[in-house]
Amino acid sequence: MVSAEQWVVWDSVVEVDVTEGAALSAASALIARVIEDTESVCDLRRGDAEIHAVNLSQGEPVKVSRRMSALLRSALWAARMTDGVVGPLAAARFDDEKIPPVHPVPTYQDVQIDDDIVFAPWGASFDITETAKADTVARAAELVATELECGAAVRIGEVVATAGHCPAGGWQIDVPSDGVVELVNGTAMATVGRSGAADDPLPNETEWEQVTVVAADPLWAYAAAEAALARRIGAIRWIEQHDLRARLVDRSGREYTTENWTLHAPRL
Repeated sequence: MVSAEQWVVWDSVVEVDVTEGAALSAASALIARVIEDTESVCDLRRGDAEIHAVNLSQGEPVKVSRRMSALLRSALWAARMTDGVVGPLAAARFDDEKIPPVHPVPTYQDVQIDDDIVFAPWGASFDITETAKADTVARAAELVATELECGAAVRIGEVVATAGHCPAGGWQIDVPSDGVVELVNGTAMATVGRSGAADDPLPNETEWEQVTVVAADPLWAYAAAEAALARRIGAIRWIEQHDLRARLVDRSGREYTTENWTLHAPRL
């Protein structure tokens, strides 16, 4: 029997499902602390967030906490795996009058991390919110499973991670705008979609309306889904090359699923 709880934080719906009802309250408290730890270092809306010190370093090495270093490493890993589609640097408009022409536009490849020292080039500004959420989902699920000795499925937004032992029948996870998909123990799922579709002046520029990916961990699931969304028609080959389990829906509502994708009937 699975017990669940939902709440909203960090602009996202957070949900925890556990296989032991008695562990639900403690699981929610653990997850709340993990989220707070992450927010405190990388939420750009918080004036005390550690990420501001990194963004203000502007070409100078800066010492960071272990958590900040881990989150930046995760963001850089996602960038490498997706050829920069999912990157740690915020999209910025550069003012030619303020930025000397000798400074090229920074990319994720220019960022270096040595233990707890981060070096980013002049002009770099980090925004790692989404990869940090995926990283936090993985951390939270593992923590609940380990400390409370139960199975756990943790969701932040549309990124889900599972850990511990599965409930009978596996984890039945909702897929936005569809039914449910079964996740085996230790796998993760992420769904991403285009925003502003109705106002898109170039409707043929993006092939997919929504992409869902199941992978070994939530960071890879999220990064792969974002990369597939950006690759348009090339996403199918890219997904297959990486042997991912995925469902892609185009603007007309037509769907493509990989051979290893199995959806169950929607819950009534």
